Amino acid sequence: MDTTLAEAPDTGATVETVARVAVTTADRLAAVRLRYEVYIAEQGKAYPEADHDERLLSDELDPDAAVIVVESAGQIVGTVRANWFDSGATRARYSYVFELVRFPTFNPAEIAVCSRLAASMDHRHLRAREMLFETIYERGLDRRTRLRFATCATILLRMFRKSGFREYAVPIRDAIVGMLHRTVLVLDDLAHLERVHSPFWLMAQHCHVEPQGRPWLQNIFDDYKARRADTK
Repeated sequence: MDTTLAEAPDTGATVETVARVAVTTADRLAAVRLRYEVYIAEQGKAYPEADHDERLLSDELDPDAAVIVVESAGQIVGTVRANWFDSGATRARYSYVFELVRFPTFNPAEIAVCSRLAASMDHRHLRAREMLFETIYERGLDRRTRLRFATCATILLRMFRKSGFREYAVPIRDAIVGMLHRTVLVLDDLAHLERVHSPFWLMAQHCHVEPQGRPWLQNIFDDYKARRADTK
């Protein structure tokens, strides 16, 4: 669990902000409500699985997911989830999207995808979003995760890159969200994490993560970077 203290913008009082894995029904319900407020009410996304009567956004991946929440002043202000590919539902949803056939040496239990990142408007540019990323990285280490995939909109790509995620394939166009960049974080690639000044690098050092060298994996990133350069 990650905890930080900050001043409330209106009062100057100290507010405790805590990131944790959601274990209670109330926490999970608050997470799917926050998703609805961000993705549906604010952004106007037309997710068919949304429950407009109850203002909830949930789907078939939630039961198997590790849902991370950030709580501030008693309110859930941020959330993200992680699913691992030893789940049939996760494989059915994402294997094609992330072209997992290109990563054959990894056990499905070592591969995860993070999705449904959402933060309330008042906390979107504060510590809450960083805490979500750090907590989900820590959760990945706990489960011996090697790869973590994610898609993101162009506006978020810089933030993902700063954390250590890298593009490896051309963007795709989602019918609901629009263009999405396909990225992957190699949790034990300490050289890259240090190079981009990722906050995960210090976490990896603290957790005694053993760096792994995988030239074939680096070739995937280098090939994609070269193709992009050729098209400019």
